[in-house]
Amino acid sequence: MKEIVRSKVIVYHDETKQIKKMNLKGHILLFIPLNLTGERYGTLLGNEKQTYIPLKEIYNEIMEIRDNYSAFHKFHFSKIPKAGKWTKYNQAEKELVQIGIDALKTKRNFIFKSPLFCKMAIIFYPMSSLDLYRGVSKEKRLRYHETLFRMLLKGAVHYLYDEDHPVELSKIISDGMPYHRKLSDDRILFRLIIDNFLGRSPLREYVSISPDCEIVHQSSKHEDFREDTDEYVHANMLQLADMLLGATIHSCYKDLKIQTRQPRIDQKVDDKRGEVSMPVKEMLDKRKRGRNFKYSSHYKSFLLSLAYAKDRNWKFESIMTKEIEILPNAKQLTLIDLVRED
Repeated sequence: MKEIVRSKVIVYHDETKQIKKMNLKGHILLFIPLNLTGERYGTLLGNEKQTYIPLKEIYNEIMEIRDNYSAFHKFHFSKIPKAGKWTKYNQAEKELVQIGIDALKTKRNFIFKSPLFCKMAIIFYPMSSLDLYRGVSKEKRLRYHETLFRMLLKGAVHYLYDEDHPVELSKIISDGMPYHRKLSDDRILFRLIIDNFLGRSPLREYVSISPDCEIVHQSSKHEDFREDTDEYVHANMLQLADMLLGATIHSCYKDLKIQTRQPRIDQKVDDKRGEVSMPVKEMLDKRKRGRNFKYSSHYKSFLLSLAYAKDRNWKFESIMTKEIEILPNAKQLTLIDLVRED
């Protein structure tokens, strides 16, 4: 039996300011299928075809969290207090991150009935790389970020998808407009299309770009839009991307301190951001399984790299998570530990 999963995706983009005490910035691309079609050939019942709308399923789960905890604020990782009493909003933030981690699975889901085949790509890069553009115009600095964006996008679709899981890019939505103009469709999307004619490696056959694909900038503040609009949905997805990026930074570059007991409401927590980040850290730590990682439900679901310029060429390195300090008052498993092992 042969199975092919076809994804038509919206790519949500967010970026960090400089990571404190680190000379780094970063970008995240969160690939969420607008349409997902699974095709099976050669089954006992003949050929089968099923279609899902992962974007809608994720949105419904986020809205349920907002209702359950009256969490109608904007989810923003950097706004989570470092320590203090565990609140219902912190619980909502942790469950939001767990939704994202479950959406990245390709099998054995805990929250969703079927795999949604979302993907996540994150790249960090040293601020010193910007020295190449010192004293030059903002326009050239923006082109530098567009180059990183294009490299991440191309590397992600080539690594995270394949012949049995082709992908079509339908739209890219970026959080706000941090530069003096929008990101260039020509320098990012069109350049990917014409790379073959420029002597660079072309997009692989399993990657396509919709004719009407464009880069759209919008606010991630959902309160700016009516609840019945597409923009409201997109704002919530941008917040999810922000939370996943923040949790990844905290897992890789901060000193996590957690209690193995799931915090109760009003309980004092020494590292709230660490607690919220745990689902991400546990996913990233699956890479430490070595060859057995390929059997994980998160295999080829995420890409995490450090990029830096050396001798005018780009170099890439993998990033691993930091070890956790377990606090001594731990007695029970965390909520994420209750998810069956994969």
